[in-house]
Amino acid sequence: MNVTEYIASGILESYVMGAVSDQERREVECLSSIYPDIRRELDQLSEVLESYALLHSVEPPASVKTKLLDQLDFGRPVQETIVRPMPVDTTSSPTFRVTWIVAASMGLLLLLFSFFLLSQLRTNQKTMASIRTDNSKMQTEVRQLRDQKTQTDQALAVLRQPGTRTLELRGNEKAPQGNMLVFWNSQTHQVAVQVQSLPPLPADKQYQLWSMVGGKPVDAGVFDSSTAPDMVQRLNRSVNRADAFAVTVEKRGGSPTPTLSTLLALAPVNA
Repeated sequence: MNVTEYIASGILESYVMGAVSDQERREVECLSSIYPDIRRELDQLSEVLESYALLHSVEPPASVKTKLLDQLDFGRPVQETIVRPMPVDTTSSPTFRVTWIVAASMGLLLLLFSFFLLSQLRTNQKTMASIRTDNSKMQTEVRQLRDQKTQTDQALAVLRQPGTRTLELRGNEKAPQGNMLVFWNSQTHQVAVQVQSLPPLPADKQYQLWSMVGGKPVDAGVFDSSTAPDMVQRLNRSVNRADAFAVTVEKRGGSPTPTLSTLLALAPVNA
């Protein structure tokens, strides 16, 4: 059962307002005893309804009581009269008519107030759902920023190590504006890249770095075209030897062999 959808259906608000059938009432009571989230939401709605009713409760004017007493003839002297049995039409009695009008008016006001309160509760529920969505998006963004910071710290650690070399790779005719830096440490065998300008790729493609050893390409890891020119990406491959470095476009996750038709850049290490 999807508890979130059940809470958002509005059945709990109707239950609190007493506007559900016996079957729906039994269903809500059963599910609230099984699912703690439904129980908490039900308790919260009950508290909101009670607080709202107390906050907006209005005492009737004192004049209403006086008028009702006058209509009921309270306080007048009782005179002895001869009582004769006769049919009484209660529907035409002023007292009955006034009482019915007052009761109907109070019932109408209570009904309007109930609809207003139900509307407010649903609005608050939508607002809370929106807040939960925003919080979830914010948590996702925070996790992404934390991951980027961790990756950047690891890449900067590579740059600070003694013996790290910096190589500039410029794009060929397929990427004439392409430009990136490769940081390689021949002692620790770690490698990182800094993309300064490379064309963006589709979601199913990635750039792949290759180390050329004796004329043969060796996988050096995949990376993405970064929108931040100062972002350094550490690759997850160890490069023991390298006569040159090259870049190709491959499927996301990398390829065991380079696609030569997508070769964008090539630079020797000892140039």
